[in-house]
Amino acid sequence: MKTKRAINFRYIFYPFLMFLFGITVARSLYSGEAWAIVIVLLLLLPLGGMLIYHKHFKILALLFAFFFIGNGFYFLGELSARAPEYSGLVSVTGRVSDDYEEGQYFAVAVINHVKINGEEGDKIEVRFSRGGDMPEVGDIVSFEAELTNLPLFSLGSLNSSIYRAGISYSCNVNTQDIVIMPGSIHFDEQVRLKIKDALYSRLSEENAGIAYAVLFGDKSGLGFEVKTAYQNSGIVHLLTVSGLHVGFLISLVYGFLKLCRANKYVAFGVTTAVILAYSFLCGMAPSVVRAGVMGIIVMLAGLFGRRYDSLNSLGASGFIILICSPLTAFDIGFLMSLSCVCGIVLLYPTFIKLFKRIFPYWAAQYIAVSLSAQLAILPFLAAFSSTFNLLSFVVNLLVVPLFSILFPYLFVTAFLSAMLPFMSFSLVPVGWGLAAIAFTASIFANTTAQFKLRPFHFVVTAFFFLMVYALSQFVLIKPINRFFLTAASVLCLCCSFGFTSMRTFKSQAIYLYSYGQESIMLLSESGQSMLIEDNFLLEKSMSLQNVDQLDFYLTLGDMSETKAQQLDEYGFVRYFCANGDNSKDSIEEVDTSKIYFAGDFAFRYLPFDDKILGAYISFDQHDIFVVADINLNYNNLDQYKQTIKLYNPDLVFVGENTALADESFLTVSSCRGESVTFDFPSQGNMAFVWSTEKLTVRRID
Repeated sequence: MKTKRAINFRYIFYPFLMFLFGITVARSLYSGEAWAIVIVLLLLLPLGGMLIYHKHFKILALLFAFFFIGNGFYFLGELSARAPEYSGLVSVTGRVSDDYEEGQYFAVAVINHVKINGEEGDKIEVRFSRGGDMPEVGDIVSFEAELTNLPLFSLGSLNSSIYRAGISYSCNVNTQDIVIMPGSIHFDEQVRLKIKDALYSRLSEENAGIAYAVLFGDKSGLGFEVKTAYQNSGIVHLLTVSGLHVGFLISLVYGFLKLCRANKYVAFGVTTAVILAYSFLCGMAPSVVRAGVMGIIVMLAGLFGRRYDSLNSLGASGFIILICSPLTAFDIGFLMSLSCVCGIVLLYPTFIKLFKRIFPYWAAQYIAVSLSAQLAILPFLAAFSSTFNLLSFVVNLLVVPLFSILFPYLFVTAFLSAMLPFMSFSLVPVGWGLAAIAFTASIFANTTAQFKLRPFHFVVTAFFFLMVYALSQFVLIKPINRFFLTAASVLCLCCSFGFTSMRTFKSQAIYLYSYGQESIMLLSESGQSMLIEDNFLLEKSMSLQNVDQLDFYLTLGDMSETKAQQLDEYGFVRYFCANGDNSKDSIEEVDTSKIYFAGDFAFRYLPFDDKILGAYISFDQHDIFVVADINLNYNNLDQYKQTIKLYNPDLVFVGENTALADESFLTVSSCRGESVTFDFPSQGNMAFVWSTEKLTVRRID
């Protein structure tokens, strides 16, 4: 007699999950990190035991094979993404792409078709300081510069934007020192630039930035307030091109062709071509490719009269992406896209049964879909330290129907305006729709029905999805067995959350570097904290240290009320600066002739020639000196050396002023007699930890 299956096995989806799992744990597993070993044993041993018990030896071999193949693909991906290192000045020639952002005093651009010392090289992110003529998109530029290798991982997370774009280096160049030659603009760049011009000519700057983000996923034109409103209201997914957008696009094109009675093969071919072209214009972003492949599979199933399997389709699209680009397995956008689909497939049937008893069926559908997706992406929203709004399903209920009309209209009118500029007047209604969405988002973003999410550890995320799967209809077991499985998952989830949230208090200095910005976080034995400057890695570092809020902020530059308001989310009690905006009570200007006390920290600014040499900070009987390298040059070396000799600190952070240390690029440690030099490009972000008067250094990348 045949035994009833507990799980309907998908021969594409489940091997893909093991392949994905194999890639994501390989980095930590083979470096011997305890949590990776524990999670692999906890998940694979019970799975293997169950399959052996039920004599599913082929499935066992298939799943474990893809796990180890995933391990191998991680190392292949890392090897292929690793770029050669260069020392000293190198000769660079490249073409300016449309990944270009211009400010008042500088411009940041990605150059492609690069040659470094006459040989083919990877893309470079260049910061052009104003001094001469700024290059334009398509121009060929030549210059000499010192290249910094951009790290693939920072604080354990993939630098998704640079990996996705294929950028390996960064450098700073003054426009006086570059040679500009005319070049050509690529077709995809022409399309994007023409659409951008059309949007900004007819819409407000804010709405034009939102419209461009909606079309291509480029959020560089969005202000802080807009991003915050969309995040806090739970509709940030509208700004990321994903399955929602591609689904609307397929419905638009395929539906129009069917309305015109086009042959089904013609309709499939044209729609597929549009999806591929749109993916190309979006830079082949993983979320777009995933949605595009799934859309093509849906159409193929209908074309040949086959049943569509959403999980196998998801697995097939995931395999295509990860085989071509293995480290995309760490891309939060890609993982969010996958989990969103999984959440809807797994949880929607359960939620629709519940909500259709309470609401009209059309409303129950929207609520079930929205809630399923929101729950599934929760761990990845937390990765951004975002806010979860308990009313997000209500916002989506109001906004998504409007967006389902607005996006196809925006798509058509934007491309029409790019081809026929006189038709740009048709974009005006887009502004009305975006204004309505922004108004709705602003209302819900300010409600009290929301809470701040802290990033989940990988172990917590794994058990979270195990719990979601146990709740789904795909587990074909008796209710009592489902209850025990769910209870076990919840128990593991709670235990792992508790263990990963524990914090041990130690005296330490955390050094962070991101895109030319240094940040140093000091943590005392009693748990108090001080931050010297800030950058994009701050939230991630706080999560790794299990720090909920920071106490004091110290800057070597100026402090404005606007900047203080942006930093208030970290919980700072006081802001200290040499020059500041006194309109905010928490901002305090420091007299350079005095020593100040803030909790466990004592500090003073060390002046010279009406400038600041740096900040000298003491805590837990340890001293550090942070150099204001922007105020120093080669002529100040004697002053710097005399200061170090006089104060004899435990640690000295010299910034990017290479004149201050012969061998260092970013950071120098001087352990009272024993001088040690650390260099960020090869050693990454670091934690300097004191225990029993001994200083230990560990890399935290």
